[in-house]
Order: sequence, then structure tokens, then C-alpha cells
Amino acid sequence: MKFIFHFLRLIRFPNLVIIALTQYAIRFGIIYPFLNQAGLDLFLSEKLFGLLVGATVLIAASGYIINDYFDVKLDHVNKPKQMIVGKMISRRQAMFMHTLVNVSGIFIAAYVAFAIGHPFLVLIQLISAGLLWFYSVNFKKQILIGNVIIAALTALVPFTAGYYEIVVLFDNLSQKQVNSTIETESIRSLLFSIKYLLYWVVGYSAFAFILTFIREIIKDCEDIEGDEAFGCKTFPIVYGISKAKKAANYTVAFLLVLITFLEFIQVNSEDWISFTYFLVLISLPLIWLMNKIRKAKTKKHFFIISQVIKVIMLVGILYTAIIYTF
Repeated sequence: MKFIFHFLRLIRFPNLVIIALTQYAIRFGIIYPFLNQAGLDLFLSEKLFGLLVGATVLIAASGYIINDYFDVKLDHVNKPKQMIVGKMISRRQAMFMHTLVNVSGIFIAAYVAFAIGHPFLVLIQLISAGLLWFYSVNFKKQILIGNVIIAALTALVPFTAGYYEIVVLFDNLSQKQVNSTIETESIRSLLFSIKYLLYWVVGYSAFAFILTFIREIIKDCEDIEGDEAFGCKTFPIVYGISKAKKAANYTVAFLLVLITFLEFIQVNSEDWISFTYFLVLISLPLIWLMNKIRKAKTKKHFFIISQVIKVIMLVGILYTAIIYTF
């Protein structure tokens, strides 16, 4: 029982739940409402989508395992009380579990890709698994490279959920065009809906990328003591915590500009529910966040900021419930 508890801590089970929630939120909160408006249903079956989510979760879990495997010495300094590998689970067990979980995730992803007739899509999971390995081994110790990789992989979570559905949708649309079973005007209308849908998927992915990038810089500030002791070249170590905080705040400001533009569109379209949601639950917390980043000095301060960013990301995901409902 204790081993299972430690294993769930090792794979960051709450984070994996959020990953699964994100992909289902994109499916039912964004894709389904848009297709429903066009008189269509979801094209990717529940079974295949569930397997896709499972593959994503497994590869993410393997990434957490291998990261802790290579971070044993760093974790002795940065978070000794939270250590799992080398303390609760041996390094040999961790490597075995990483291999098993990683291979399972890629195998499931390959099955889904072949099932929908696009085997090349498994490259998404293969590249993700490879990047997570090299991130743990080397990239995380280099300035900004590791931050960008983790941000990009996080952005892939919502993007993959949307992209797979759109790929299958286009296949069905092409088949209908060949069979001449739908009118040209209907096809044009559907293509417009797909284009608009893609904007939302990309928008969510960009939101995830930017917030994760900010969080990675903050986490580097939090872990600067251990990272510096082991020769890492993170942004705070190379340029100092003060400049790292400024970089994080500039990125928050950039995100605020993008969200303000979206809020302007919401006001013009008189979408007051969405405007209120974004203003109260995203924009104002981001402004508060900028102030906290500016004042942050201790490890605890940076930890709190990191957790707040995760909450803001979750709030962004939950906005899909507004789209689904209204």
C-alpha cells in the first residue's frame, strides 16, 4: 500500500488528473459545441479518445519518473523532504517503471494513430517522450532551453486533443466530398467552423505555453540553491533572480495584453459572462501575480507563486464549461 502511495506521488497523480481533464475539456468544452452548432457530432470515438488521453497521461508520468531519477542529488538540496527516488523507491525500480510506463504510452498512441489512418501522428508522442528524457538528462540544466521544452510539451496537451479530432473530421469531410453527399455551401460553412475551432485550440495551447514558461522560471528561482551547487545554468543562475523575476513579469504582462484583447472582443460581442469570467478569475489574479513576483524573495514565496500559476491554468481550463453551457 505504501509503495502505491509513493508511486502516485512520484508520477504527480494530481497533475496527471489535470492533464486528462484538460484533454476532455477541450473535447467536450470546445470541439463538441462547435461541431454541434454545425449539426455534427464528434468524429473520434470515445474509445480512441480515451486511449489518446491514456497515452498522454502515461508519457507524462514517465517524464516525471525519469526527471526524479536523474534529479536525486539535486533533490537532496532542493526538496529533501519530498524525495521519492532513492528514498522510498529505489533508482532501479524507478528506471523499470519509467520504461514500462513509457513504452505502454507509446504503444497505445501508435494504436490510436493507426486506427484513425494517420500512423505518422505517433511521432507526437515519440518526440515528447524523447524530449522528456533529454530534458531530464541535459536540457533542464541549460538556460531557457528546458523552460521552453516543458512549456511546449504542456501546450501539446490541449493541442493534441483538438488536432486528432480535426484530422478525423477532415478525413470524413473529404470522403463526403468524394461521395457528393453534402452541398458545397455546407462544406464552406463547416470549413469556417473548423477554422474558428482551430483558433480556440491554438489559443488554449498558447495560454498553457505562456503560463508554463512563467512557472518554469519561477521554479528555477525556487530551486536556485541546489541548481547552482550542481552546475546548472538556469536563467536565475546566469542573470540573477532579479532579472529572472523581471523576465517572468514581462511575460505575464504580455499574456495580460493578449487576454485584454480577447476581453475587448467579448465586450464588443456583448458576451458579458465570458468577460466577467476572464476579468475576475484570470486578469485580476495575473495582476496580483505580477505584484507577488516583484516582491518574492524566499523559497516559500516562489513556491506559492508557482502553485497560484497552476490554479490560474486550471481556471482557464474550466472556462470550457462556460462554452459548453452557454
